Amino acid sequence: MSADLRVVIVGGQHVGYHAARHLSERGHDVVIVEKDRDRVEFLSEQYDATIIHGDGGRRSVLRQAGLDRSDVLAALTGYGAMTNIGICTMATEIEPDIGTVARIDHGDREEYAGLADRVVYPEELAAHAATNEIIHVAGGGVRTIEEVSGDLTLLELTVAGDAPVADRELREVAFPRGAVVVAGRDSNQLPGPEMVLEPGFRYVVAVNTDISDEVVRLFRG
Repeated sequence: MSADLRVVIVGGQHVGYHAARHLSERGHDVVIVEKDRDRVEFLSEQYDATIIHGDGGRRSVLRQAGLDRSDVLAALTGYGAMTNIGICTMATEIEPDIGTVARIDHGDREEYAGLADRVVYPEELAAHAATNEIIHVAGGGVRTIEEVSGDLTLLELTVAGDAPVADRELREVAFPRGAVVVAGRDSNQLPGPEMVLEPGFRYVVAVNTDISDEVVRLFRG
């Protein structure tokens, strides 16, 4: 796979548009396929990229997008999970080696195992962002960086002054099984047994979801 990717995005509404912008800002080549004519005109005015007016669920349109020259197809339409899975399936029939990403409309990713290389649930990501801002406004000191899988999450935790871990070296803290400190956010430290968990400092912790409350209590008290 080349360093600069060529990505075909089917669906040019909010999710597809912003994904295309982010990819372009990172230097990748993006083609957007959108069937709504008014949206195509908007994209053409707002975005300097290849915009194809057509139904991304049709083989002829996908071929026109140049799947044979592309690394990834992302089906990000708002028409439901099965529409996007179907587009991904069709893309791999046309070009078996292409990578696929499908937007889904509920969080049970296991239902789509083997149907696309990756699935994304934008509403869940938005909920994480909203939760982070709510907790931040309340001074909660806890932020979800990423849900790596259904069972593993990256948390950014700020050590409270009276927390059980405050001013203790990492080797002195009895973390529950399934929790690992992976970085010191403010000190730019990689964790070692002698790293001190300082009050007011932020740390990134990989944690199994079922013990996240226990880990938060260690950092927040």
